[in-house]
Amino acid sequence: MKNFNTYIQLSILLFSILFSSCVNDDSFFPEENTDNVISSAALVTVLNNFGDATNFPSENEQCFKFVYPITLGYNTNSTIRIDSYEGLADVISSQGVNFNVTGLQFPVQIVFRNTDVEVSITNEAALLNILRECEFDTVRDEFDRFFNNCFKLDYPVVLLNIDGNETNITSDEEFAIFYQNQGLTYQPEFKFPVNVLVAPNFESTSIDTYFGFFRITESCERRCPELNFTFEIEDRFNLGYQFTADFPDLIVLGTYDWFVDDQFIESDGPNNQGDNILIRDFEAPGTYIVCIKAETDSCPEGIEFCETIEVATVCPELFFESEQEPGTLNYSFVANFEGIDELTYQWLIDNELIEEDGGVNGDNMFFSEFSPGVHTVCIKTTTPSCPDGREFCKEIVVEPICPDLSFIIEQEGNTTGYNFTANFENIDTIIYEWEINGDVIEQDGGQGGDNMLFFQFDPGTYEICIRAETPTCPEGTQFCEELIIQ
Repeated sequence: MKNFNTYIQLSILLFSILFSSCVNDDSFFPEENTDNVISSAALVTVLNNFGDATNFPSENEQCFKFVYPITLGYNTNSTIRIDSYEGLADVISSQGVNFNVTGLQFPVQIVFRNTDVEVSITNEAALLNILRECEFDTVRDEFDRFFNNCFKLDYPVVLLNIDGNETNITSDEEFAIFYQNQGLTYQPEFKFPVNVLVAPNFESTSIDTYFGFFRITESCERRCPELNFTFEIEDRFNLGYQFTADFPDLIVLGTYDWFVDDQFIESDGPNNQGDNILIRDFEAPGTYIVCIKAETDSCPEGIEFCETIEVATVCPELFFESEQEPGTLNYSFVANFEGIDELTYQWLIDNELIEEDGGVNGDNMFFSEFSPGVHTVCIKTTTPSCPDGREFCKEIVVEPICPDLSFIIEQEGNTTGYNFTANFENIDTIIYEWEINGDVIEQDGGQGGDNMLFFQFDPGTYEICIRAETPTCPEGTQFCEELIIQ
């Protein structure tokens, strides 16, 4: 009776293969006892790596081969016994969304390529180790590679944790915590059906088995990725822009190139250990076309995404304030304008360059001692964003600061001899001259001066003066008294 059932089962399978064009995914196999068939994501991974309907290597090319017969289980709760590699190839090729292999009856024996030693696989964990030894991409590998790029979870979803307990997850934050807590060896184990949002439009799709999961990841590899980038101005005066590649298929794509006005700039992407950022300082204001381009196996003619960048002329509005130090010809100047830390500029006095300032290391301050007169103080800059330059100037009218000279006159008795005594502020620091009728009599003042003059006059009219020149009073100042001698 058992042989008869197997015969019927194989006949139905062959019938479904031969007439697959006429039979939809609702084909089924006779119900059998599936108590010993274990749901196995690892088995689905094996079948996915072994081949598909269009590409099926020979058994000797596979990493390992099964020792037949083996019993497989379907998502319809039916089972099938496979007696050869050809039969396994037929089963794999005939799978569809509604009819696919989900489990395996353990134990099974396998033989690695180029060996004759049979290895017993008794459970899911042992089969998972075979996947790693053969360097097959596991469900975990595919999930990590495509999650958030090819698909997202459409919450709520239910996953089994490492202890086999169901966990209801309702958000990305909950999933991130759950996923991290399971450890690096954890294989995502969903309670099907589960809804996922599939790129590029991230429409909700229901998958019932891991077969459906692998079909979604394969669709991501086959379709042309949609490229995109964003940009922002990093340094407006030096025309510095930052372009950041940002699209769901970034990890899947792996590599792409940056172009500016059809000129290749650099390769980027995860496969190039790239940062997915292009820093570009444009030479002058104008219109530029920035693109990212890529070629993939599914898109050999290439794909690209471009943006037209209008790099505008931006000139700073320069400004500074000035203040005179009381009692001196010293002035302080403080520059303050928007963007002062982003550019350098020059201080000029009467068209003479005094110093460079600005930028992150500038103090934006300037001090100078002037001579009396009219002076023009400017700050000036030329930047890539403002090639014609900008300047801001102030006319500084510097008035002389002269000492307020003074002396007193005292006659010596009834004689024609007179004593003159100078007395004014800062007399200890100012050098001055005594003059009578324009003739210099002596120099006085300062720390060594006695600030006194004695003179014996003849009858007549005399003009007695003290005269001083100082740095703040370069043209000099004087104080005079008229004296008439009888």
